[in-house]
Amino acid sequence: MRCMKKSVFVLVFLMALFACSTTKTTQPPTGEFRYGTEGLSMSFVANMPPARVYDNSPFIVTLLVENKGTSPVSNAYSRFYLSGFDQNIISGISTQGTSVTGDVLRGRDQYMPKGDVDTITFTGQIPVLTIEKYQPVILATACYAYSTVANPAVCLDPNPYGATSVQKVCTPGAVSLGSEGAPVAVTSVNVEPSPGTTRFTINVQNVGGGDVFDPAVLSSCSPYGPGLAFNQIDIVHLYDVSVGGISIKNSCRPLDANGNIRLANGAGAVYCEVSGLKGQNAYITPLSVELSYGYRQGISKSVEIRHVVTS
Repeated sequence: MRCMKKSVFVLVFLMALFACSTTKTTQPPTGEFRYGTEGLSMSFVANMPPARVYDNSPFIVTLLVENKGTSPVSNAYSRFYLSGFDQNIISGISTQGTSVTGDVLRGRDQYMPKGDVDTITFTGQIPVLTIEKYQPVILATACYAYSTVANPAVCLDPNPYGATSVQKVCTPGAVSLGSEGAPVAVTSVNVEPSPGTTRFTINVQNVGGGDVFDPAVLSSCSPYGPGLAFNQIDIVHLYDVSVGGISIKNSCRPLDANGNIRLANGAGAVYCEVSGLKGQNAYITPLSVELSYGYRQGISKSVEIRHVVTS
C-alpha cells in the first residue's frame, strides 16, 4: 500500500511538471530581435561557380541569400542580377534578373530567431573559346525594398521650466540607438522640451555598406539599365512617426513632395514635434519611427574560363 501511494504521488508530480513545461513553451519569447545592421546577406555557394571552368559547358552560379534583418523581402519587390561578363561568351543569363523563390523571405521577429534562407541559381552556357582563357569578374547584385522600425522610449515634460519644485521620473535628453535589424538605422533622437511642446531631431544613417535609394524606382537598380539618377539615391521614405501611438508625421520637416528624407554622405535628419502637452509631470512614452527604402548591394568573384584543346 505504501509503495502504491508513493507511485501515485510520483505520477501526479510528473503530470504537474509536464503541464508546467507545456504552459511555458506556449508563451511567446520576450528577447529583443531588433538588432544588427544587415538586411539581406549574399554569398556564393562553394564551387558554384568554381574558380576555374572550361569552355563548351554549362556555367552555373548559385547564391545563398539570407534575411538577417527584421523586414520581410517580397518576391514582387526584389531582384537579383548577374553581370560583369561578356554575354557573347557566357550566354543564356537573363538581363531581367530573378527574384526569391517564394512569395516572401521573412525576417527575424519575436518568434523566429533567424530569418529565412533561399538559394538563387543562374544557368548560362559557355561556347567553344577562340582564345586560350577568359577571366571575368562575376558581379551578383541584390536590389530590394526594406524597412526600419525604431521604438525608443523618450521623456516628455509638458512644463520643463516650471517655477514650482515637482519630483519627476525623467529628464528629456538625447537617446542613442544605432541598430534596429536593418541597413538604414535611426542612430539617435534628440529631445528638446518647451512648455506644451517637445521637438525631436531624428538622425538617420545608412549603416549597411550598400546603396540606399528611392523605393519607387526599384527597376532602375538593374546593372543592365541606365542606373540610378542622382536624385534617386540617398533617399529614405518617412513612412510614419508617432508618439504614444499618435502620428505626428505631418509636423516633420524637411521632407520632399513624396515624404522622403534626403541623406548627405549617408546620413540625414528629420525634425518633428508633438504639441498640446498638458500637466506638470514628466513621463516616459514610446516614440515610433518607420522608414522604407530601396537597397542595393553586391558581391563579386573572379573566374577563369579555359579552352580545352582537343587533338
